[in-house]
Amino acid sequence: MAYQHEGLCKLADYCGIEKGYYDAGGKWVQSSNEAFIAILNELDIPINQPDESPHFLHSKSLVDCSKPLEPVSVSWFSTEQGYAEIPLLLPKDTFQGVCKARLNLENGTQITWEFSTFELIVSSTKSVFGNEFVTLQIEVPQKIPLGCHLFNIEGPFGNFQSALLAAPKKAHGATFDRHQRNWGVFLPLYAAKSDRNLGAGDFTDLENLIEWTAKQGGKVVGTLPLLSAFLDEPCEISPYSPASRLFWNEFYLDVERIAEFEYSPDARKLFQSPEFQREAKSLRDLDLVDYPRVMKLKRRILELLVLDFLQTANPVRKAALDAYIAKRPEVLDFALFRANVEKFKASWHSWPSDLNAGALNDNDVDPLVRHYHILSQWWAEEQITNVSEKALQFGAKGLYLDLPLGVNADSYDVFRHRELFAMGASGGAPPDSFFTLGQDWGFPPLRPDKLLDNKLTYLRSCLTHHMKHCSMLRVDHVMGLHRLYWVPKGLGAKNGAYVRYNSEAMYAVFNLESHKHKALIIGEDLGTVPPAVRPMMKNHGWHRLCVGQFEINPTEGRVLNETPEGAVASINTHDLPTFASYWLGTDIAERVEMGLLTEEEAQQEQNARKIMREAVLKEIGAENHEGITGLEQEKQMETVLGSIFDELTQSNAGTVLVNLEDTWFSREPQNVPGTWKEKPNWKHKSRFKDAELDGVAYLMKIVGKINAARNS
Repeated sequence: MAYQHEGLCKLADYCGIEKGYYDAGGKWVQSSNEAFIAILNELDIPINQPDESPHFLHSKSLVDCSKPLEPVSVSWFSTEQGYAEIPLLLPKDTFQGVCKARLNLENGTQITWEFSTFELIVSSTKSVFGNEFVTLQIEVPQKIPLGCHLFNIEGPFGNFQSALLAAPKKAHGATFDRHQRNWGVFLPLYAAKSDRNLGAGDFTDLENLIEWTAKQGGKVVGTLPLLSAFLDEPCEISPYSPASRLFWNEFYLDVERIAEFEYSPDARKLFQSPEFQREAKSLRDLDLVDYPRVMKLKRRILELLVLDFLQTANPVRKAALDAYIAKRPEVLDFALFRANVEKFKASWHSWPSDLNAGALNDNDVDPLVRHYHILSQWWAEEQITNVSEKALQFGAKGLYLDLPLGVNADSYDVFRHRELFAMGASGGAPPDSFFTLGQDWGFPPLRPDKLLDNKLTYLRSCLTHHMKHCSMLRVDHVMGLHRLYWVPKGLGAKNGAYVRYNSEAMYAVFNLESHKHKALIIGEDLGTVPPAVRPMMKNHGWHRLCVGQFEINPTEGRVLNETPEGAVASINTHDLPTFASYWLGTDIAERVEMGLLTEEEAQQEQNARKIMREAVLKEIGAENHEGITGLEQEKQMETVLGSIFDELTQSNAGTVLVNLEDTWFSREPQNVPGTWKEKPNWKHKSRFKDAELDGVAYLMKIVGKINAARNS
């Protein structure tokens, strides 16, 4: 076990860096001195040697105690209004006297009052290097509504400001009602096939899938993140490495349903041309999505629509665009950023110094490209709004969207809000049995201190962007609201450390947006989950995920463990093998091929799968024929999958989600973790077109049984 410098450990712990962690096998793993120093540097602690730790701990502690207000404080309410308290930290027996307070509420009203510090209740005391401090509780003199409010105080100690999050203790839809159990389907939008799209699913395909699901009795359609992406130079198609968490991906636009298409003879002529239609058919006929080609084809139409709009704008449509920009003025800056990316065909990190520093100018880019990105975002907002509204008309509850944990290092978000990100580190995961070298996910983690200094405004904007269009939001890697494994650049994923976040403030922001937009919150709590996470999720009304592959435990007439109440239950996720691949063990050979498993480990895994299959078949009363193939094999999988869905359907799951690809026993996963371009991740299309789903017998049988049980 490596030596840890005691003073450095104390400094790291004070700054929110954990001393170590328990690995998947329950073994304690210490963080290294090198990781501590590198992460402390990212947090603006300019330490070079462990022996400097006492000096920096002393100075930072006293600086922190010189700030009477935390940047963010939280008050939890059980109703729409409540009384709030704000902690005030002062040196004991000094700076006491009369204070003037002002609370600017989010609704525009203001509350002012005066108080004496002698009247305040002492909630705690602490000693910092021989200096005594007390925490006093300032009581707001009247009930206030939910919201993010701005508190100002003027007293003998100076003038200070902080944010007050008056948040609902429980998220929207926290209470589980067994009589309102839902079900729905899942399909990545890019995978959707139809006779009319341009080679990848679009917002109309999403609308059609919602309509189809609603006709079967389902209430929810889930998909992967739909966020802005780099699809040219640079090119990154992963939905979990977006170009922004604040804007949509124009890749999903249905060009024919853009209002301007009707008024553009040039766009219609191009669209109807034999050459254009040949390319569209060629792209539709591919088994894998070709993102650059699809985007290039679609953009030819979009650019004509932009040109026509600029030359002959309909007054009504011009007013609609102005209204959109008034609500989302940052789209102008985003469009400038994207136009510069196209101009330089490179990351902003390599741009000329003035641009790299953030000084973007309209005159530096092609105005047509700038307007392309403005109008594309407007059109995307219109189309996803239409999808969410149509969902309600169809009788569904709506979209189940996915909020990724991070953003691409080259993204707009990092460019414009770089002070919020630790640029010299990546988010990741420590070594485990699957990834023995650990994982480096490549995106810069958010700094917990700067998030609070920012009053969590950036995070709240990301949530608003999603929640105003969905009935359910999946929070990727919910453990990241508590702590995240940071990998300092140059040290490797084995040599990182966990950094803590202010989970109370994070949950408060999520719950505020959840109530505002009436969206349930689903925390992706898979993998190594710290003990505090699930109790906090439950306390604040968040729902869990339940993944069948992880819950197989045949015993006493059941195949699966008990499903957590209110959870979203499915057979797998986008990062796991499909049901057929898992059942047959074909994913194991792939992991050997990629070097993720040794031959010995693979044999052990195959033996474990064989034992699992035998136990499941015995429990459901089905015959065990290991050597079967073809139709017999498929019939066996139908029996097993049907039994698993029967259990999930009868369980206390709030929503049962059917991965459409499982019902036709696809063996190709949407993503193989730990791989990049060596696997066709995020490219696999559905086997069937939207118009063919009614003819997929086993799919119709499964959803029919689920609907009969859940809507009876």
